[in-house]
Amino acid sequence: MKIIGYARVSSREQAENSHALEMQCDRLKAAGAEELLIDIESGSRNDRKSFNKLMDLVRRGQVKEIVVTRLDRLTRSLPTLRSTIDDLQKHDCNLRALDDSIDLKTAAGKFHLNMLGALAEMEVDRLSERVQHGWQHLRDRKVAMNPPFGYTKINDQHQLDYSPFLCLINERREISKAEIAREIVDALFSRKTLRLALREINERYGIQTFAHNNKAGEKKKGGRVAQGVFKFSPGGLRNWLLNPVLRGHLPYLRRDSDRSQIHYDTHPDHKLISDDESREIESILAHNQQFKGYGSTALKYPCSGLVFCAECRASCYSLSGANNYHKAKKMGIPPDMNYYFQCKNWRLRSCNNKKVIRMEIIEAAVVDSLTKKAAQIAAIAQTVTKPAIEPESPEIQKLRSQLFQLQEANAIAPNDAIKTAIAQIESQITQLRYSLSKSQEINTASHELLLWAFSDAELWMNASNDDKKRVYRELIEAVVVQDGQVVEVRLKI
Repeated sequence: MKIIGYARVSSREQAENSHALEMQCDRLKAAGAEELLIDIESGSRNDRKSFNKLMDLVRRGQVKEIVVTRLDRLTRSLPTLRSTIDDLQKHDCNLRALDDSIDLKTAAGKFHLNMLGALAEMEVDRLSERVQHGWQHLRDRKVAMNPPFGYTKINDQHQLDYSPFLCLINERREISKAEIAREIVDALFSRKTLRLALREINERYGIQTFAHNNKAGEKKKGGRVAQGVFKFSPGGLRNWLLNPVLRGHLPYLRRDSDRSQIHYDTHPDHKLISDDESREIESILAHNQQFKGYGSTALKYPCSGLVFCAECRASCYSLSGANNYHKAKKMGIPPDMNYYFQCKNWRLRSCNNKKVIRMEIIEAAVVDSLTKKAAQIAAIAQTVTKPAIEPESPEIQKLRSQLFQLQEANAIAPNDAIKTAIAQIESQITQLRYSLSKSQEINTASHELLLWAFSDAELWMNASNDDKKRVYRELIEAVVVQDGQVVEVRLKI
């Protein structure tokens, strides 16, 4: 049986006094500790790795005595302290705290131990109360916190950061974080996916991500030199784009509640993203979420994400390119017909709707349905004026608060369950904001397109893919296919 010394410092203590842990270890060795276990965690947490290892050794009967410098090094939670004492007594293990004169072998020592534990827990609770009161004071004053990329904090308010950040050598000009942030948003609008937008920005500024250590290095490209200080992952870019600060709002994460608090329009003159752009971004992200794991080319075609199987109701994914040549030939499809949709569950062999359908057939059915509604679409477009900016409904505001809290929690401790919850809430917000019924108006961003698009089907078929994607998402709810045929085109009007 061993005498084990246990040392612990919190991250804050380690930052304030870099020698605190070293001094503890020296004292424990001098007190006779044969082995040291160390944690750099808060004493109120019960999931400390070395602490749990220590208690496992105690339960196995391998520890004769535990030595700590102070009782609060062991734990700051009174319930944890009591259960720890029970385990120590049950397995005949003594506890010695050098600064607290504690000895479990005496009644006075046990009483002293419980008193000190209660005081330690009270101090933790008081510290938590002080932190909560401090945050409430900041919330009441609407003080800006944690400015995202592209912003800075001036006079307790978020402002776009136009101070020089990078020097573009070829162009001989300086560029700010706010300008780069705007370019990132524009890249998403032009490329339609997070990964393609990131690729465009990284290539533009010579940012190189290394696969082995996931750190951005310095790379010269096209006369530019850029440090990877604004490098995003796809998930990080998604969270940044959905940050309320970019829309002129101030969010606070309420740790004492089940939702976050958002102050609206706190910096309206420093919006990076307008309300219309915000709705378009949410539409793009919600649309892309259906194709998670299918690569950056999954949304290449105008009808991608709108085609569904009549039998199993699953999404149909596009197949194209030389990689599918032999598969197409084996299925009896002419080799030059490389562009088609197929039920994703058939690809997994769990649906009987095995026939593929050409993209041209699907789009022809879509255009035919919209052409028949051309007069109605044009009439709506002509009568709709751009509405004044109004606060979002309480239901959407509540969902946004929950979404922000989940995103913050996922950033601290990534978890698949949290990610699933985030996707579900984003889907609910999108459905509330973008589902068009007979009483709803068409988004004003597409009015000019709608005025002429569907009066001439041939003219529309020659439109760009970007225009088609934009309009199809606003007007088409679903294209249902079965046995290589379109059985229904459901419109949102």
